[in-house]
Amino acid sequence: MPIFDFSCRTCGDTFELLVRKNQPACPKCGGVDLERHLSLPAIKSESTHGLAMRAAKKRDQAEGQERVKAQRYYEAHHDD
Repeated sequence: MPIFDFSCRTCGDTFELLVRKNQPACPKCGGVDLERHLSLPAIKSESTHGLAMRAAKKRDQAEGQERVKAQRYYEAHHDD
């Protein structure tokens, strides 16, 4: 069962969809006027792995800072 990339000509949404034997439909608007795109394979190499790890570290650091801010706000505004 292949996964294809589609774009809906009705609403412009792009999405991936697992296609079986039935006609695929847009999950956003339900339209069936879809354009199928070529799916690009995921390429893993030393450089792409390094880029992905740096992006994940940056994302995790930002999320950690948000958690600290939320905890400080909670502690400042709640008397327990």
